[in-house]
Amino acid sequence: MILLVVTVVQRSVGFGRGILFCRWLTPDSLGQWEMAYSFLLLAAPLAVLGVPGTFGRYAEHYRQRGQLRTFLRRATAWTAVCSVLAMAAVALFPRPFSYFIFGDDSGVELVRGMSLCLAAIIFHHTLTSVLTALRLYRIVSAMNMAQSLLFATLSLLLLWQGPEVGRIVTAYGVACIVASLGALAWAWPGLQGIEPPAEPLTQREFWPRLLRFAFFLWVTNLLSHLFGIADRFMILHCSGMEPTEALAQVGNYHSSRIVPLLLVSFADLLSGLIMPHLSHDWEAGRREAVSERMSLAVKLTALGMLVFGACVLIAGPLLFGVVLQGRYDNGLAVLPWTLAGCVWYAVFSISQNYLWCAERARLSTAPLAVGLALNVVLNLALLPIFGLWGAVVATAAATLGCLACSLLLSRLNGMRVDRTVWIAAVAPVVLGFGLWPTLALLVVLCVLAPATTLVFTTTERDALQRMASDAVTRIRQRLPLRRTPINSP
Repeated sequence: MILLVVTVVQRSVGFGRGILFCRWLTPDSLGQWEMAYSFLLLAAPLAVLGVPGTFGRYAEHYRQRGQLRTFLRRATAWTAVCSVLAMAAVALFPRPFSYFIFGDDSGVELVRGMSLCLAAIIFHHTLTSVLTALRLYRIVSAMNMAQSLLFATLSLLLLWQGPEVGRIVTAYGVACIVASLGALAWAWPGLQGIEPPAEPLTQREFWPRLLRFAFFLWVTNLLSHLFGIADRFMILHCSGMEPTEALAQVGNYHSSRIVPLLLVSFADLLSGLIMPHLSHDWEAGRREAVSERMSLAVKLTALGMLVFGACVLIAGPLLFGVVLQGRYDNGLAVLPWTLAGCVWYAVFSISQNYLWCAERARLSTAPLAVGLALNVVLNLALLPIFGLWGAVVATAAATLGCLACSLLLSRLNGMRVDRTVWIAAVAPVVLGFGLWPTLALLVVLCVLAPATTLVFTTTERDALQRMASDAVTRIRQRLPLRRTPINSP
């Protein structure tokens, strides 16, 4: 519940911040911020070669051997060196990075400022990984909450003085540093209490194992981030538009993603919440139960987000016409396909749990690779002809391909992926065709789903009815106030 509340508050703050960014920045400035932010999120994990991601895997391993302090010191030193090298590379060669990020050399000064922000982000991400590995979840939650609130406050205060992207980058870097230093001061007594190593740990024994695992994480991060940002970079470099016009289209795309990205955030939270339950059943030998739960989770996620998507389509004209003051008409035009793509990515995030339970983590990179390849090919075909609309449709189609690949691999490893799962997985395509087809499909599903096996099997319908009945019973038991008779002892 604490995690849920913190996540909801953080996303609400981020949503409000994003709305104000859209109101205060021009489309090309908003596109410039989107490209800068995308680059920072791509570069931060890649610069350190995946080593911070090993904290969660090996902290307990070395703790049990009395070598946790050695592990943390060496991995942190590696991260610090890589961070300095990455920051120096961006600061010393700003012009090539400006062409890569913004399409021309107009962002040279901004890139120099981004080099400092990159170091701050690496520090923040590394400390998050360390504290999470040490199971200091309360500190991690407080740090992330503080970072979100500080970024919103500082960025809006600086933008009030002048709508410049450099001010937002500065605010983001300062928020990361301040929140991280506060969390480090909080956790420092516990970190100091880690016992010195009982036995020396040789470099030859330490680094090969760590770097093999880190390389796998690095590849996963690379594919994941490239899949997430490929469309924006292709709009900038492959659309044939002038850099300013391309950045304006990226800004329109950013405006269409503000609400749909909430679905992805919720799916990431939901994925983390259900994973321990699935893992418990898997380790207990109840593989069939894991398969059934995963199938039901995929269906409920797809259909639940289809309903949310319909609500977003209804509110779209109000959001873009009134709240965003009609400045992002192209964003409203591509909103349906942006929604469809984000819903498919959310379902993909849920579906990955089965491969992780089956200890097929390496296979989880295959759908991302397939999706990235499809994204590049489809963007090359559609972007020059249809512009922003072609890029958004290409990304949505690539995300559907990514989800289909994940379900096929899960099926090959034992998950039940039948006709009903495929129907639920493909159903969000109606979002791309607008509000009325979406409402028509929802009406059909409301009529047919309870009485047929179109979406839910008989076993799943019975399970859902039991869950609903139990929930109603528990609510009824807790609502009435207990009244003690006057004469009772």
